[in-house]
Amino acid sequence: MGRSRIMSRAAAALLLFCGAAAVVVMICRDLETAAPLHHLQLETTHSDTTLQIQRDSEERRLSLSLSFFNDPKSSSLRSESTETSTDQGIWFSRWRNKDMYAELREKQQIQQRLNAEVLDSEHNFQPLSICGRQTNVGTAQDLALLEKFNMENTCPGANSKKLLLLQGDLAHGRTGNNLIEFLHALQIARDMDYQLAITSNSWVFELLHKMWFNSSHGDDWAAKFEKAFCIKIFQPDESTRGWDRVPHDLNPKNSVIISKYLFNYESELPLDEYIASQSRFIQVLFRHYNTAPEDMCSGINAIFGEERSNVRYSVIHNRHLEGAPGIRLMQRMSRGSGCHPTAALEMHPEYIKSILGPIGMLNHPIVLITDGQDPAVAQRLLEDPEIGPMLSVMPQSASWIGGDLTAAIMSDVFIGNPASSFSGFIAKARIAMGFGNNHLFRAKVSTGVGKPEWVTTCGDACIYDKNILGNMS
Repeated sequence: MGRSRIMSRAAAALLLFCGAAAVVVMICRDLETAAPLHHLQLETTHSDTTLQIQRDSEERRLSLSLSFFNDPKSSSLRSESTETSTDQGIWFSRWRNKDMYAELREKQQIQQRLNAEVLDSEHNFQPLSICGRQTNVGTAQDLALLEKFNMENTCPGANSKKLLLLQGDLAHGRTGNNLIEFLHALQIARDMDYQLAITSNSWVFELLHKMWFNSSHGDDWAAKFEKAFCIKIFQPDESTRGWDRVPHDLNPKNSVIISKYLFNYESELPLDEYIASQSRFIQVLFRHYNTAPEDMCSGINAIFGEERSNVRYSVIHNRHLEGAPGIRLMQRMSRGSGCHPTAALEMHPEYIKSILGPIGMLNHPIVLITDGQDPAVAQRLLEDPEIGPMLSVMPQSASWIGGDLTAAIMSDVFIGNPASSFSGFIAKARIAMGFGNNHLFRAKVSTGVGKPEWVTTCGDACIYDKNILGNMS
């Protein structure tokens, strides 16, 4: 195969995992744990592959098409999505058609082999490794070879004098909220063509400096950070004369108000493009994770030590959310997604086993990370005869935000709370790393045969759906 053909197909492969069609892969993964699809059509020809998933017109409908064209001069990737929203926020319910599932999985595996062949054939691509565990994302150096093929990867605000400057040491909410605020700031800059900037003493600097871009190997944090995100770093007393500070209707010097504005921002991008954009930002962060002075691998290292690379494990994130406020948030999630209104808060053994049992993960280590507000959760799990022997509670000596975050992101299975922005960021990062088995939206339903059973009511992409998550998306 000629070089031009390899690179044109490699460009399409790059866009598959960090471009507008990223949601296709996630929807295929959703179907592993979710499911009745009233209509599924799968067509494969020599020059075109189309995956179309539809539901009854009375419910939400999602159609996606993915096409590769073999002509090296016109190699392209197309993604189209249309949604019709109703009051019911459930994308998929129970799917039992084994033949369709097998056919869909075969198509997905063919696509994965194609991507691997394209990337490995010319440049010996290797997946990004975090704390000794592999992701399904290429390394920074490998991706740089294909960077020029991603035409959307230009810096926003290059020809604009509109400046979104994040300053001050206070922000809205805790770490999960702050991470959302930073990702939303990057999105606003893209959507509005703003120049994004931070001051070196801001809450953003404090948030990110501990976890990313700061490992001690001689490189300059500020230079790496500015280049990676097209961000300018201002000194606290540096003048912004000549810039048009935005947003105009808010006090730009009130850091809490500005961060709340960021938290509440909802992009108008189509869902698949929004997921792709946010996933790119998260991938950039984790290509520069810290191992010093703060170590993002501390949790994984403390529990698994030298076995960390090959061990299969699950993570449960228990976030109590201050009691009554958490229940109200979960009720909102339940209305939008169909999930149980309290199960993800309580994390009863039955709930955990309904997830881990069918996929054979009850025989592998289980790690609990918790805010400590409801010690009864850990006690119930430790006392369960099946879960207890496999359960480790993250030790306090190794538990900090970055260590907990990475341990959960790099797990084989993640069980989280959709009302927690921290759980939400973990789920989004796992999507960005190409991981499935994210369990946040579950409900117990009657199938008409036997006892009611726990099912997934909303798949991976729901963590980005503003109709369900609102400003947390």
